[in-house]
Amino acid sequence: MGWKMVDRLIAVDRAGHLGSAMASVNPHPNAHPDATAFRDPIELAAALSGMGPAVRARTRAITRHHAMLLRVRIQKNASGRPGPNVITGQYRASWDVKVTMAGGRVSAVVFTDAPQSRRLEYGFVGVDRLGRQYRQPPYPHIEPAFRQTEPGFLEALRTGVLPR
Repeated sequence: MGWKMVDRLIAVDRAGHLGSAMASVNPHPNAHPDATAFRDPIELAAALSGMGPAVRARTRAITRHHAMLLRVRIQKNASGRPGPNVITGQYRASWDVKVTMAGGRVSAVVFTDAPQSRRLEYGFVGVDRLGRQYRQPPYPHIEPAFRQTEPGFLEALRTGVLPR
């Protein structure tokens, strides 16, 4: 009884009957069992294009969630020491999120239009344009929030984008 491989992981005998004897397609000892799942590039492209809308939607949801989480963490860090103290709450409320999709890419920007954001984050020593002397220490609140959010975002993308 002779077996031959036809297409991917399907064994048939000479009479065309399916069988359970499987020949090794990839003889490499370290090959992953699914390494030969797609031998036909057209079949692979069709499978990937079918996943496209689901992957884009999931990527957008994960990116949006973590951008909003970053905004909340920045606002929390800007609510007193070690970050800046709250005087009116306008600076904290000025943070916003914008998520865009273009060319198959998803991006999120967490931003503020408040002019004091750079000074609060990095500090300022010197004379401003009005001639006032400053020796303002930094009150980091953006960078710590980013460092706290980044690992969870990358893990969510790694584990949650592709449908199971």
